[in-house]
Amino acid sequence: MVRFLWFLLFLYSFWVSAQDELTLPPPPFKPTDDSALVNFIITDLDSVPLERAKLVVSSTDKIFKKEFISDKFGNCYTLLPEGKIYTMVVYKFGTDFPFDGALPVDVEPGAYSIDQVIRIKIIRDYSRIFTLENVYFDVNKWDIKPECAPHIDNLYNTLMINPKMKIELGGHTDSDGDDVKNLILSQNRAEAVMQYLIKKGLDPNRVSAKGYGEQVPLVPNTTPENKAKNRRTEVRVLDE
Repeated sequence: MVRFLWFLLFLYSFWVSAQDELTLPPPPFKPTDDSALVNFIITDLDSVPLERAKLVVSSTDKIFKKEFISDKFGNCYTLLPEGKIYTMVVYKFGTDFPFDGALPVDVEPGAYSIDQVIRIKIIRDYSRIFTLENVYFDVNKWDIKPECAPHIDNLYNTLMINPKMKIELGGHTDSDGDDVKNLILSQNRAEAVMQYLIKKGLDPNRVSAKGYGEQVPLVPNTTPENKAKNRRTEVRVLDE
């Protein structure tokens, strides 16, 4: 069985998200003179966005309460009335994550915005981890190349032979380029492999995808050869 230890850390941070095309998504709202635009960003400790996390935001005077579901970039946008203090609870992985901190939204002249990051630490015990050999991508792309498909087919066959096996596909990049774009790029690549397996007939409950960007290198990014080793797709066995 997979064991999970959950911790919730709270901090403020600036975060830039990216769409599938690795461009900046515009906020769906604009701040007003009496309501601040707040972007809650829910991630794990590797700064990997957590999709479909539920966030409940309440004012301490109990007048305001709303629920949100994070998008694929971990974002939840909302307008919060100024002059109130807000508390937050995140619900993810069947667990609620309240924290002692609060978010004051002060009355300020003019319109303004706030970015707040909520980070959840996830520690997983993997049975084993191995690199999915000969699966590679063009620069800034995540399409499955025809010559790579047979190697993903081999993984699919392994999963079919072992019906109890559950995996996480981890996408990794080298350190070239913007770190946030690398994070999103690695997520897209891991999801591309996952969708390939699902389209072949794999039960979606047996596979997940997570992009780690450049944050978990195998070797230092000091030579072209090392960078090539770091650009990889890993199979992390959760259960078998």
